[in-house]
Amino acid sequence: MIKVMLYEILHDKRMSQLELSIKTGLSRNTISALYRGNTKMILLSTIDSLCNALNCKPCDLIQYSKDQEEEE
Repeated sequence: MIKVMLYEILHDKRMSQLELSIKTGLSRNTISALYRGNTKMILLSTIDSLCNALNCKPCDLIQYSKDQEEEE
């Protein structure tokens, strides 16, 4: 399973979704969907914008863990 860690990063940086939207130029809907984990696809340009604005690496933004079904 892949999880976008935007909620945790924004919380740690004490940054709002609106501030991130302004810094990145991404729509509030896009930020909100990533924040809530309600997205199935992320463009590389979106990851690039987020990493630049948050001063992080893609591996900080996206976390992978095996699904429980695969482990059994």
